[in-house]
Amino acid sequence: MDFAVGLARCPGTCGEWVQGARDGVPFLIDCPIDRFSEARVTLNLNTTGWDLPLNKVKALQVLELLKKNLGLPRLGGQVEFTLQLPEGKGMASSTADITAVAAAALVALGEDPVPERLAHLALQIEPSDSVMFPGITEIEHVQGHNHRFLGSTVPALFLALDWGGAIDTKVFNARPELSEHYRRQESAIKRAYQLACEGIEQGDLEKLARAGTISAQCNLEINYKSLFQPFLAWVLQKGGLGVVTAHSGTLLAGVFPQSGSVNQDVCRSLLSEAQQRFTPAYLDFFHSHSGGIVANKIEITENTG
Repeated sequence: MDFAVGLARCPGTCGEWVQGARDGVPFLIDCPIDRFSEARVTLNLNTTGWDLPLNKVKALQVLELLKKNLGLPRLGGQVEFTLQLPEGKGMASSTADITAVAAAALVALGEDPVPERLAHLALQIEPSDSVMFPGITEIEHVQGHNHRFLGSTVPALFLALDWGGAIDTKVFNARPELSEHYRRQESAIKRAYQLACEGIEQGDLEKLARAGTISAQCNLEINYKSLFQPFLAWVLQKGGLGVVTAHSGTLLAGVFPQSGSVNQDVCRSLLSEAQQRFTPAYLDFFHSHSGGIVANKIEITENTG
């Protein structure tokens, strides 16, 4: 076998339901959505270079890690992204890229792209979300020691916006004042964590949204969003249950029940009013997602003519 092709898709996130620290150890609870990074990786076992978009530096890093880990120095090929996530907003674009590329390469080689393996690879490159795991997962995203499945995704609708700019995850998590911020907010984050766990276990979106709101309010101290309070008040006025934020990104989202009362006409109306009232640089609706990757090996039919 000289060539092998894999295709893999990984969801992004609408920020994190909760992010903070427990006993000084940073952790997060991810919030997977129906937006994806999807990569097609064509491997060549007789070359050493990679052909991929120049801005996908972290995807290149994980491919080089795989070469080393698998003992395949003469491994190269091409990476095409068929779906991409907006970068720098806090939608786990880097984690999703890394995961999709690694999973596609592994499955092409006949290896099992288990979530634990993908998380280990991602955490060697930068602090990472846990979207490679199905459901909603808690992970120690900086030290990478532990992860824990909390339960199935709770159906939700997110009205997400931001006002431009970008935040680098690695730079954010290296800020010297971050540990003191986490220490000051640890009690509130503990309360948010308990609410989130109850919400996930009970399928109670209201509790989960309250947890997200508490954690988002704590995050303002280190990642200020000037229209946070007016946006939160508007979301609650419009029948939303709270907000969720990208703790190391620019995104802020209202949490709405995924029900018949929030139909397409209502969504269009909310989008229009949010655009007029808050003038965001980015605005979209997301649905919650079950999390986890989808990966397949693509069989190549050789042309011998």
